[in-house]
Amino acid sequence: MNISLTFHAHQPNRLIPYDFFKIGEHAFYEDDELNGRVLSQVAERCYLPANRLMKQLIELSDGKFKFALALSGVILEQAHYHRPDLIASFKELADTGCVEFLAMPYYASLASLYSPEEFAQQIQEHVDLIEEYFGQRPTVLWNTGMLYSNAIAAQAQDLGFAGIMADGNSRMMSNRNTNDLQCAPLLDKCKTIIRNRHLSNDLANRRVDPSWSEYPLSPYTYADWLTQQQGQVVNISMDYETLGERQPDSTGVFEFWRTMIMAALFDGNTFMTPGEVVKAFPSKGTIDCPNPVTCSTFGTTTQWNANVMQQEAIKKIYDLEEPVKASGDPDMIHVWRKLQSADHFHYIEKSNGFTPYPSPYDAYIYYMNALADLQVRVKREADLKKKDANRNLA
Repeated sequence: MNISLTFHAHQPNRLIPYDFFKIGEHAFYEDDELNGRVLSQVAERCYLPANRLMKQLIELSDGKFKFALALSGVILEQAHYHRPDLIASFKELADTGCVEFLAMPYYASLASLYSPEEFAQQIQEHVDLIEEYFGQRPTVLWNTGMLYSNAIAAQAQDLGFAGIMADGNSRMMSNRNTNDLQCAPLLDKCKTIIRNRHLSNDLANRRVDPSWSEYPLSPYTYADWLTQQQGQVVNISMDYETLGERQPDSTGVFEFWRTMIMAALFDGNTFMTPGEVVKAFPSKGTIDCPNPVTCSTFGTTTQWNANVMQQEAIKKIYDLEEPVKASGDPDMIHVWRKLQSADHFHYIEKSNGFTPYPSPYDAYIYYMNALADLQVRVKREADLKKKDANRNLA
């Protein structure tokens, strides 16, 4: 069987407790110390040991093991400032020639839903960064949260991508085989690579669940499941933090993956990157997905935009697009874009267990106050430009 394995990694820029009295006086919203500390902790537990494992598997297999990484621009920015050794570690993987880097919105934003123009600009910024760091021009798109719809697939094709990844959500799969490539309606150049939701979640979630009927899962059993799959290619995708962070080293996660990958290769399976997949296989048919789907638990966008606070925050950030861009200030535009990261809206969800804030309401208040300050700064910039223009006319 052909196997395509993709990991996604992103770390948000968490905000300081930004209260009302800072508006107009304090233009630094991010908790840089906390962001650096979290990145370093996850790098030590997950990213660096996972990178070492992947490089070892590539070497042990003489390059037969291949996989893909979707790294947000935000995590690469944080690594540049706080952990340059992490950048070096990813570059070592790139140098093997067995790791493909995928495109994604630089800021892990929801721009594909709210601003096609901004989405295209963030994709371009990310593609340029990947080329600068790793010497690759991505040909496959991994959207935030694997966000996918007919419209988003069309955007991907317009941006020149040969493929886009989507979750094998039951809402759109009907009777189709998850392991076959598809195309969105009326598209012929951008193929949809569908994540095998069940097998991916077996590794990302169920492997460490004592209530699961297959617990404890043998790596040889899982490798056999991969071997027995039918279709063009089985696509396994999850957060890179699964390895060592969400599943600590004490669970045997690294040894499990080492054994499982080698067993899959021993069984005659072939590992392919997403770019190789879209080149090697034709689309098997058309998949119609008019409404956005994601790889979240419920397969929808509700973790970001279900409640009134989330909806108001999203409206306000995208309402600022025109005046922020009109300012022409690169730093201000960069700050505005960092505030688009989907994590900010996820923190306003009541059931989010990863929040750094005391409550969803606190997350909402800090975020909206930061946006209010940004709005003040944008207005000041516009007023200065207007005064300068009037002075020149005089």
